Amino acid sequence: MASSSTRPVYSSMEEKCTTLGQLNPNSHNWFVKVLVAEKTPIRNTRWGRHMKLVFVDKESIIYGQDLEQLDKLLDLYKTYFMGNAKIRQIAANTPILAASEYQMVLNRSTYIKLCSQQEQLPITNIYQLTRFAQCSEFADVASKQINLLCAVIHVFPPRFVQRTRRNLQDFVIVNEEHRPMLLTLWEEFLQNEGPRLSENVHKVPVILGIRLSVNTFYGKTIFFLFHRPKKIIFSAVY
Repeated sequence: MASSSTRPVYSSMEEKCTTLGQLNPNSHNWFVKVLVAEKTPIRNTRWGRHMKLVFVDKESIIYGQDLEQLDKLLDLYKTYFMGNAKIRQIAANTPILAASEYQMVLNRSTYIKLCSQQEQLPITNIYQLTRFAQCSEFADVASKQINLLCAVIHVFPPRFVQRTRRNLQDFVIVNEEHRPMLLTLWEEFLQNEGPRLSENVHKVPVILGIRLSVNTFYGKTIFFLFHRPKKIIFSAVY
């Protein structure tokens, strides 16, 4: 991985930067200033170990696919100057994590430098949040997904659904509207985030649910998280 000591030092790095929205496969000799908004766990695939990250700047969002060593180098919610990464079209069968048709492929020659405290981008307004009162507009439409900021106030025991042959777990969530809703976790979320929520529900953990599906069941609105690229981000309350 290239370090700042092996690259020219510019008086103002930001003057060299473009925006994510201007990048395409024909872009060369570019730099961007980005915040790491999401990181997936490292996974084993037939192509080797990899992880994915979502980057944002002041205008747009793009995601990157990287080497395992970048997991330690790139911290969540930190801002970095980056350059010399390959830009390529996202494959048609690849789940898109961000609102961009391109991805950055990072490697050992990618320029990465942590921004100073004064240069850090704010983490607010990264995701457009949906109010509970608006959720019916997105119900039962697979192509429509929402982002929710809420608190978990109750947990139900995990259960097995015979019809779908899957285990799931329900959680009661509320937001500033004081309107309780159900959040249902399936598959990876039930195994990973489910225990963490259950163990800390007495602390009323605040979570950010990204790309949730909204479904109705006997007239009730339920938010489903049952496969990637959906995501839960925990607050730092516990």
